[in-house]
Amino acid sequence: MTMLFDNIDDEDHKIFLDEEDENLFDLPPQSSAPPADMPTPRATEILIGHTSIEQQLLYMLDHHRFPHGFIFSGLEGVGKSVMAYRLARYLFSKDHKSEDSSGLFGETLARPSSPTPSSSLYTSPTDPVFARVASGGNPDLLLIERPFDEKTGRIRGSLPVEEIRKIAPFMRKTASVESGWRIVIVDDADTMTRSSQNSLLKILEEPPEKALLILIAHRAGALLPTIYSRCVHIPFAPLPDDDIRRSLLGRCPDHQIPLIISMAEGSLGAALEYADGQHADLIGQAIGLLQDGQGLRWNDIQIFADFFGNKGNDDSQRIFKETMLWVASGIVRNKINGFDRLKSAPLGRKLKIHDDLRIHFDKCQSGNLDKRFLIMGAYMVFE
Repeated sequence: MTMLFDNIDDEDHKIFLDEEDENLFDLPPQSSAPPADMPTPRATEILIGHTSIEQQLLYMLDHHRFPHGFIFSGLEGVGKSVMAYRLARYLFSKDHKSEDSSGLFGETLARPSSPTPSSSLYTSPTDPVFARVASGGNPDLLLIERPFDEKTGRIRGSLPVEEIRKIAPFMRKTASVESGWRIVIVDDADTMTRSSQNSLLKILEEPPEKALLILIAHRAGALLPTIYSRCVHIPFAPLPDDDIRRSLLGRCPDHQIPLIISMAEGSLGAALEYADGQHADLIGQAIGLLQDGQGLRWNDIQIFADFFGNKGNDDSQRIFKETMLWVASGIVRNKINGFDRLKSAPLGRKLKIHDDLRIHFDKCQSGNLDKRFLIMGAYMVFE
């Protein structure tokens, strides 16, 4: 069965977390893990898409209009972090080239009067700057991300204020290279609590020279307007299907690629995760058990639930949830092929399926219920 979604931009949900809401987005530590053979964003050499954004950043640098703060917003996995580290490497590389232009006794060596502007932010993996950024060993780069909570065994649901308070003293330190950059990348910036965001405002109001803050946000509307007013917002559009298709070639069977592209909806990170071996098979089986023209095959569903509902299969269970919600959303929006019986149902019935499915998954997570019921109950919602 071929299923294709049209790309539809959902409105950002404006959520301003208070400290007591910090576990609202708690995730197991292995969630959203990249495939084992994929480099992390800080070690990724190739940028896929977003050439216009790269040129925009270069233009600001070349014309001395570079801000102290950026907001990179867009779908998770669309390339925001890759661009952030690409920009950081470029700036650090420029610092070192400037340092190399000094003579043995500190005098400035002659340089071209009209240097040729760079055409990209690319830094070669053979450049020592690349290795230092990839390994986390660059003393002028600080990554702020949601910490892991040893007590719950989960990544914390929000960026607490104590993490944000590390930024100001770091930015005010002297760079390791004379007149060099100090760069802070804040991942999942949209999960900052209100007090965290207010703390961040202090450094944005009086930023040090050659200090850069990059906020990576999946839900741009979750940031306070006062943060927006002090940063340059750069939205990242979903990637074209052709870009994702080229990245998937050789990673999964060709017949699975259309479905994976549809589910990813412009996110390369999601597409690569869905194409990863067992995940692609799980997605195909989960959707196959919902096909029209026959009643649900409960014996097969039971076997499926027994296999993927075992303890330790958290990653597969998350992929299953995303798959079923994708199907439900496609039915509501009439943006999915097949499922004619459900698509012809009244809108109220389709909305109820989608809402009941979310409620079911939330109850299974909050109640720590048997994960086999997470799978069985999802099919009951569609029956």
